[in-house]
Amino acid sequence: MRFIGPLLLIATFFFLCFGAGERALAQRNALPIVFEEYPPYEFVEDGQVKGINMDIIREAFKRMGITPFFEPRPWNRAIYQLKTGEILALSSGFRTKDRQLFAYFPDTPLALETNMVITRSDRDISIKSLDDLRPLRIGVVRGYAYGTKFDTMRGLNIIEAQSAHQLLLMLLNDRMDVAICNQTVFKYIARKEEALDKIRFVFEVSREPLYLMFSRAHGSRAKQLANDFGAVVRQMVKDGSFAAIEARY
Repeated sequence: MRFIGPLLLIATFFFLCFGAGERALAQRNALPIVFEEYPPYEFVEDGQVKGINMDIIREAFKRMGITPFFEPRPWNRAIYQLKTGEILALSSGFRTKDRQLFAYFPDTPLALETNMVITRSDRDISIKSLDDLRPLRIGVVRGYAYGTKFDTMRGLNIIEAQSAHQLLLMLLNDRMDVAICNQTVFKYIARKEEALDKIRFVFEVSREPLYLMFSRAHGSRAKQLANDFGAVVRQMVKDGSFAAIEARY
């Protein structure tokens, strides 16, 4: 073992203590937000995290004195990690009875999601009620919720996709008769694929708010963050900054 002189020993001790304090402070001031690609709400473009919800979250946490950073992950993995507490927050999802068992929800949502039944424009399919879906092959994204009425239906011929983008491609390739997806998201993806004229929106399934979800496994810290976040977003709605972010997309 090499000898450490007194000055070097003091400097090393100071560095270790101060460095640990700095790291702890950074961890307290940085909040990881996990999301799945869900444009125009949440997506990565040219290496940058973008989207309506991402910009709202950035602004809200800036006002709360917290610097968030974002990590894209598959939805099912993210939901599992939210349950176990491996992550602190997940953007964005419906408030359901099942999710309320493992997540805190702010009192102000990030967005209002309208889920629609979509078919190819060259298919003669008409939907007047959810029961009209029963004889059809129905595409959904695995792990997504689409509203209580649809989610509790039984005996449907469900075909699962891994993402909204894959859902569109499967619909266009006739691997399903209809797809169910957020109208804004599906339009955005179809426009990017130059396929907007190849699809039709035929029936509204649900219209529900999307929330930033905080893991109950993190206890009082997550509960307080959810409360504070909801209050700040509510203020953003009042001062017009919420609408200004939506208008950019």
